[in-house]
Amino acid sequence: MDTRLPDAVREAQARMRKFVEEELVPLEPSLPPFANVLPKEDASRLVQRMRAEGLWALAVPRRFGGGGLGLVGLCALREALGHTTLWSLAPLLGSEPPILLYQANEAQQKEFLLPTLRGERYGCFALTEPGAGSDAASLSLRAEPDGEGHYVLNGTKIFISYADEADYALVFGRVPAQGGSPGGITLFLVDLDTPGVRVVRQIPTMGGARPSEIVFEDCRVPESRIVGEVGKAFELAQHWFDCDRIALQPPIALGAAARCLSLAQRHGVASSVDIAQWALQLDAAREMLYHAAWRADQDLEVRHEAAMCKTLATTTALAAIDQVMQWFGARGYSRELPMERYYRDLRRFTIAAGTVEIQQFIVARGLIRGYTGLGYEEVR
Repeated sequence: MDTRLPDAVREAQARMRKFVEEELVPLEPSLPPFANVLPKEDASRLVQRMRAEGLWALAVPRRFGGGGLGLVGLCALREALGHTTLWSLAPLLGSEPPILLYQANEAQQKEFLLPTLRGERYGCFALTEPGAGSDAASLSLRAEPDGEGHYVLNGTKIFISYADEADYALVFGRVPAQGGSPGGITLFLVDLDTPGVRVVRQIPTMGGARPSEIVFEDCRVPESRIVGEVGKAFELAQHWFDCDRIALQPPIALGAAARCLSLAQRHGVASSVDIAQWALQLDAAREMLYHAAWRADQDLEVRHEAAMCKTLATTTALAAIDQVMQWFGARGYSRELPMERYYRDLRRFTIAAGTVEIQQFIVARGLIRGYTGLGYEEVR
């Protein structure tokens, strides 16, 4: 494997860093400390600038009109985006549609994926339930066929990111076994204005994120909105988890930590040796990240690598940011510098999409089964 980023990826990352430094960082002081949306005029302007700079849909496959930079490219772009505390603002994510839409059929892609890529629609991922968080196999939202070409959804989803901004949701529900069909976990595309769907509340958090609770009460969804096959969505969820654990959280965390270390170096609040020690740890996590992304782009199994990436990158980055805050003392704890918001917003990375403890279990199980992805001989 060539560990160097492809030239196209490096060039795109540089342009994203320029966009972040010129457009987003200057906005940081003007927004409230818990803001997770931009004023409409700013959002519109930023989307137009991203399009003009060729930064829109760069990691989307070329068959859908994107730049085709793959998961490696998405990691590089999001690492650059991590250099601002405004990384999570919804309009910036319009160029990153839910990857499970790539598995949708042609009609579904026309109705959901392509409008999302044009910035006309926005979707959210609805998996977690009050009794099923890290254990996706325990989902209880029921999706029962009504015999008239529809499925009736009843249940609750919770801690769903960006549901308040979304037009539709990718909803995982359990179809009961009947008539010789085993049923099982199934993925539905649901417009959030469908009768029987209610976003009942937003949940305050210690950071800017305000995930939502969504209730489904006799919500009828056409069977044409099923992605893939009935009962086969658990594999789709695992694929999403693998990509999320590689490309969505770790690069943001590493970009944020790199910015904070740069501030510490610029202001001379720590010795070069102390800063170097953290730089070494972040670089190790970064190498692991791009190795995992490269494997994913080669369609290789990455569940073990994804769990390692999420664990190492998020915990190391959060610890580095905390250390930089400590070096700056009272000023680091204040809102004059970005560490306090980074710390609040990135803390959820050790919980969302599977807790760090779950990731450690996945890694341990892989090692017990003889995982040799790092090139070591299997221990016998």
